[in-house]
Formats: sequence, C-alpha cells, structure tokens
Amino acid sequence: MIGGIEFGGTKCIVCVAKNPLDIFEIKEIPTSDPNSTFLEILSFFNNFKISSLGVGSFGPLVLDSESTDYGLLVAESKKGWNGVNIFSELSSVSSNIFIDTDVNAAALGEYHYGAGKLCENLVYVTVGTGIGVGVLLGGKPHIGNFHLEIGHMLIPNSDNFRGICAIHGNCWEGLASGPSMQSRWGIEATKLPEKHEAWQKEAELLAIGLVNIISNHSPDKIILGGGIMNQKHLFNKIRSNVDKIWNQYTQLGSLSELISEPGLGKNSGIIGSMCLTL
Repeated sequence: MIGGIEFGGTKCIVCVAKNPLDIFEIKEIPTSDPNSTFLEILSFFNNFKISSLGVGSFGPLVLDSESTDYGLLVAESKKGWNGVNIFSELSSVSSNIFIDTDVNAAALGEYHYGAGKLCENLVYVTVGTGIGVGVLLGGKPHIGNFHLEIGHMLIPNSDNFRGICAIHGNCWEGLASGPSMQSRWGIEATKLPEKHEAWQKEAELLAIGLVNIISNHSPDKIILGGGIMNQKHLFNKIRSNVDKIWNQYTQLGSLSELISEPGLGKNSGIIGSMCLTL
C-alpha cells in the first residue's frame, strides 16, 4: 500500500491506495492547528501498513531532501504553521516520505493521468484561497534555489485596488485569489452570479498572470484548477483576454488546447501526491 496526503490550507485529503488510480480508502480532515491536524492524520494511517507516502503541501517549505530541514514550513502562509516540519511529524507513517508543493503534485497527477499527459512543458495553476503554480519540465517539477512562487509575481493594478496578500499586497494572489475577490466585491466569490462584472475583472487579472507564464515558460499546456475555476464560464473569458493581451505576437495555437480544465477534476492533488512515490 502507498499513502497520499494533499495538505491544503483549509482541508487535508488523506488516502491509501494500491496505486494512484486504485484508492482503497480516503478521508477529508480539516486543517486546523498543527497538533489537532496531525493527530487525525496519524490516526487514519495507524490502520494501514504504508510502504511509501507522498505529500503535496501548501508552502513555502524546504524541498531539499538532503537538508535537515526537509519538509519545514518557512513562512506564515497559514497562521500557526510557520516552523512546523511536515516530514518529522509524519515520520511514523512510513520510512519513505516524498514531499513537494501541492501545485507540483497536482501537475504530476495531470501529467501522468490527466489533461497534461506526457506534455514536455506543463504548467498547473490553482486559483482559490491563494494562487499557486507548478511547472513540470519533462515530467519533473522545476525547482531552483527554492520552489517557484509565481502566485506572488507583481501584475498591473489599474484600479488601485488594495491587494490582500499580507506579504506583497498587490501581487497576483493579492489581486486575483478567492479572498481578494471577496474583499473587492464584498461577497464570497461562490455567491457571485455568472453575469456579475467581477468575473470579467477576474478573467483579466488571471490572463495577465498567464501571459507572464507563457512569456517565461512557453508551456505546451496550462491547466487551471482550484475553487475559483469551478466557475466554468471563466475559461473562455480568460482565453479571450490572453488572446487580446498577447496580440498575435507569436502563434499560440488553439487556446482551448493551451488553457484547459484538469482532466482529474478535484482529484489532481491527491492522485499527484501519490505519484510522488513512483
């Protein structure tokens, strides 16, 4: 049996499986304080013998497996979690633990089993509580001196909206994440009607970030996931804005092919987490 954990800021998905597509048991656990959360996670895995465990986690965190800080969360992206070492907390589950960012894990799931099958250059973007981006080159996550934090790139803020990112203010996440939409419009994004002007603004902001990604990475495919992207009408609005901003500078091909929904739906992250054990 292998195990998988999708560590999110709001909830954790834990599972055991024979392989990433053959899940034996799965459970959702609220991400509360570290002690309570890990107690529930360990209780779940106590019922199984796990040969290896894959963990896709929110960050930022140390991903160098040779470091004594491997798995350490190094910023207060979720209150109370800065300084928590995920690897250490999970060491009793398995002697083989593989950790990556939640978006890299989701990208791996889509690369192996979903909409990004065998794309040489694949980008996965999640838009929800925050904005995260995973880039795969030849099926392997691109990690430099530290893992990518593309959600914190700066983008134009034409209406001088006060972004909600506690660290960078008006970064992409600060202007276009779910909480930023709520701050801008005074209502949860999920409660905004499809024809509300908020969605056109959101599409513009997301398209700006995507054009930056296209300029920097020239991906074969960009997959958009996360809670905000459950609004399916957003996809065509985003594609239209990307087309307008790019202005035929180079041929991007079919934007419906370039910018797509996840093939695995909401399961990209948990399936991808298990892919880390392959």
